[in-house]
Amino acid sequence: LEILKQYNIQATFFIIGKEGKAQPNLLKRMSEEGHSIGIHTYSHAYDKIYSSVENYLHDFYLTYELIYEITGEKPSVFRFPGGSINRYSLRNYQEIIAEMIRRGFTYYDWNASSGDAGQGVSAASVYSNTIQSSENKSRVILLMHDSAGKSYTVTALPKIIEYYQSNGFRFAAIHNDVN
Repeated sequence: LEILKQYNIQATFFIIGKEGKAQPNLLKRMSEEGHSIGIHTYSHAYDKIYSSVENYLHDFYLTYELIYEITGEKPSVFRFPGGSINRYSLRNYQEIIAEMIRRGFTYYDWNASSGDAGQGVSAASVYSNTIQSSENKSRVILLMHDSAGKSYTVTALPKIIEYYQSNGFRFAAIHNDVN
C-alpha cells in the first residue's frame, strides 16, 4: 500500500475472506485510499467451493458480507480462485458465471502474471515474468499476490510500475464497469 501511495496508483485487491477477517485494518485502509476491493472467496478451498454452485455462492457471500461490514462498500467484482476455468470448476463454471452475472457481479481473469505464486521465486523473476507475460498487450490485468511471504513481489513492484509507466500504461482499479 505504501508503494502504491508513493506512485499515486489505484489497484484492485481480490480478498480471501478468512485473511481479510484477520486484518480488518488493511481492508479499511485499502478502501479509504481508493483501491477497489473484490472477492476471491472466503476459504480458497477449491474442492469445497467448486463442488456445487450453492457452495460457491455461500463461500462468496461470506467475503461479500465481511467486506461490506468493514468498509461499508458493496463489492461488485470478483476473481475465481484458480481462474474462471480450472480443473476444479470444469463441471459447473458456466453455471457459476451465469448466476454471478445474474446477481450483478463481474468477474475478471488476469492476462499477465508475475509468477509470484511459484517455487524458487525472486524479485528478479517476478519482474521478468511480469514483462514477458504482458508483451504485445495493450491492456494488462496483472496477477500478483500480496499474501504473507511474498516480499519479493513488494521488492519488484516499484520497478514494475516504472516499466509500465515508461511504456505508456496507466493504472486503474477495476470496477464493475471496466471493459
